[in-house]
Amino acid sequence: MEIASISPAAAQVQFPPGCDSLLDRCVLIMHTIDPIEKADLTLLLGEQWRASINARKDTQHSSLSMDIGRATPPDKPLRHEGLEFVRPGFGVKVGKAGSLSSRIAILHALANVEQWAIDTALDNMARFGYYTQAIAGTALKNQIEHEETQEFRMPSKFFDDFVQMACDEAKHFKWLNERLESQGAHYGDLPVHASIWDSCIDTAKSALARMGVVHMTIESRGLDVNPATIARFDRSGDQDSAKMLQKIHEDEVTHVQIGHRWFCYLLKKHEGVGSASEVASAAFGAGGSQDVDQDGDGELYEFRQVIPEGQEDTVDPVEAQRRKRFQEVVVQYFKGALKPPFNTVDREKGGLTRGWYEPLVVVRERTGFKPAGRRAADRKAKEEAAPVPATEGTVDSGTTSISSAPESEAQVSNTLTTPSNDAQA
Repeated sequence: MEIASISPAAAQVQFPPGCDSLLDRCVLIMHTIDPIEKADLTLLLGEQWRASINARKDTQHSSLSMDIGRATPPDKPLRHEGLEFVRPGFGVKVGKAGSLSSRIAILHALANVEQWAIDTALDNMARFGYYTQAIAGTALKNQIEHEETQEFRMPSKFFDDFVQMACDEAKHFKWLNERLESQGAHYGDLPVHASIWDSCIDTAKSALARMGVVHMTIESRGLDVNPATIARFDRSGDQDSAKMLQKIHEDEVTHVQIGHRWFCYLLKKHEGVGSASEVASAAFGAGGSQDVDQDGDGELYEFRQVIPEGQEDTVDPVEAQRRKRFQEVVVQYFKGALKPPFNTVDREKGGLTRGWYEPLVVVRERTGFKPAGRRAADRKAKEEAAPVPATEGTVDSGTTSISSAPESEAQVSNTLTTPSNDAQA
């Protein structure tokens, strides 16, 4: 399989008359049911937005640039009615790529993730492109009060980054779909779930939580598991799929970078975390450039600060504040467990050194956090091991109150635990 840039067929997909602004087109794509058309329209939007960026730089053609506009995103993107939806973890067991059916199941699951990832990137622009301080999420969930009503607009680079992310996800979906079809399968043949969009719903009123949970936690989980998946495809003899998955993995590292960048931007703008000397990477896609770039509001937006190898214990105050806020956001909003082992090398490329996420594992262990399935199994084991209740007229002094265990578990649940969510983009 040739891995190259995929461009939409201009004659096959076009935006309708009147759908002229960036956010209008984002919302139209979210309303698009056909998965191939959704991907093609996204790639077309990317081409048009790139041309708009060039027009903004050229004063003679600045009138050709695309307006950002305004549009209201849907509560949930549309999907074909023929898709069978199941709860996460209740679909087809994908296996370990040792058989054709297992490889098809894995590719299908990843294609489903990419469809939701397209919509997530588009939703970020439509939902958070214009925002108030309350929607910035710079106060914890359920603790937002007396926030300013002033409206802010994200810098142009925010839209550049998420158009690029949406295009990456569209490209990934098309690669995966073509690979499925080459093996006699099609997207929609197997059940799918919407766990990524569930996380988008949970973070719909907090841009900070959206960046921290969806892009810095769920997508970085993908960085942890992708190498093993790639190795399994390679061992099975499916080198074409392995090469494709490796390219997808490399793109996903940049998506964690983007989430980290705008998480830090919101902290600096609304909580004063960060200095004006810190800078961001260049426009339209993540990368390693450290050029100073300012938007119209004069605000510098930040890339990342990676602690040099061997100096993990030496953390400056700004980095410590960022980590603390990230950990607070994850505890409040993330439905799942952080599961070692971690891909520390690629996580660091995305801006996340171990000090960002490893303390979360310790926090949840100390509070007794366990994924929902493990809690249920523990309850069943305790019930089976419980002593036979004393017969009427006798007293068993060693028996604990029946109500005490559920009460204790409820306390833990209210603190941190929620149903498990292992999805990644």
